[in-house]
Amino acid sequence: MTDQELKLESKCYDANEYGYLYGLNQRISDEEFEKVKPYFRKFKRMDFVEGNVQVTGRPEGWRCLEKDVAKVEEILGITNTLEKRQNKVKQAFQDPIKKANLIDQSYEWLKMLFEKSGTRPEQDLSRLAVHSTKMYDPQDSFKKGYRDGEGELFIYTPHGMWYIINNSSEFSDKSLNNVKTPYGGAVGHRLMYDDLIDRLIRIYTEENLYTGEQLF
Repeated sequence: MTDQELKLESKCYDANEYGYLYGLNQRISDEEFEKVKPYFRKFKRMDFVEGNVQVTGRPEGWRCLEKDVAKVEEILGITNTLEKRQNKVKQAFQDPIKKANLIDQSYEWLKMLFEKSGTRPEQDLSRLAVHSTKMYDPQDSFKKGYRDGEGELFIYTPHGMWYIINNSSEFSDKSLNNVKTPYGGAVGHRLMYDDLIDRLIRIYTEENLYTGEQLF
């Protein structure tokens, strides 16, 4: 056991059937696990519609569905519940000032995490799009600015979560680009799936899905 507070966190996102799947953030005793085992299932690659081609994160292992999270938390006496974390965001979003501050803070965290800890492999936007499980477009910035070389996207793929900054406007430094696009390229940072990163992305983007022109 660690000194970290016990909680359930999302381990992956399945675009086809299960949505978010959850797991414990640390090991518990065999006796404790036996109490909650009925709400868990040991997932394997073959349990998903297309293997895990449409899954972002780590699907293999003992996972529970979102509908069963509260039952597991109650049995294990978990106080830092998923509902509390979700309600904290909902309450902040009801106050325009708190909402703006939370979105700004989330953006600063995301920039730091992606830019300092992420990798920058060469990639093609169309390839990311065709293999995506979902794409968030904050304030429709990419939809509106795609052809002009502006806007941002957060793309979930089986190999990680990408932060894409369109970088092909007239005055852009295109030498920074590592992601190919039809209009001059973009900067892309990749991180492996993480519960905190996922929550920050969903706050910053307000879960606004990309609805612009087809990218592949």
